[in-house]
Amino acid sequence: MVKRALIDWDFDAHGIWIINFPRERPSSPKEGRRRDWSGASSDRFQILRPWSDLLTTSLLDRLQSWNEWGCSLGGPTSSAQIGDPEWESFYRDGKELAEVTQKELGDHWQVLWAANGAWHFVRFPETNSELP
Repeated sequence: MVKRALIDWDFDAHGIWIINFPRERPSSPKEGRRRDWSGASSDRFQILRPWSDLLTTSLLDRLQSWNEWGCSLGGPTSSAQIGDPEWESFYRDGKELAEVTQKELGDHWQVLWAANGAWHFVRFPETNSELP
């Protein structure tokens, strides 16, 4: 089964989210914690970086910085409005990060990114399948 990841910002987040299909949701919060963190102890929880087993440190750092930028744009003291050039630049960077994330995660993942209140799937240019 293909898994889905979403590139989107939120306060105190990392810039990347897993999208669970309804049938994958845990039946109880306790079961969800166990599955989400593979039974990691609370000491290990503090040093375990989400997605570090699937994505490079470089990409995780870029996602974190992008998320912080989104927080500064959408924070309570922000004067930026959706549609401003800074938001447009932010969403372009988000799309690029989604494309890089798709490449790193591979074919078993579908990566989406959020822009202007909607989710978008990463699409790569079609390759020419004709033989020379």
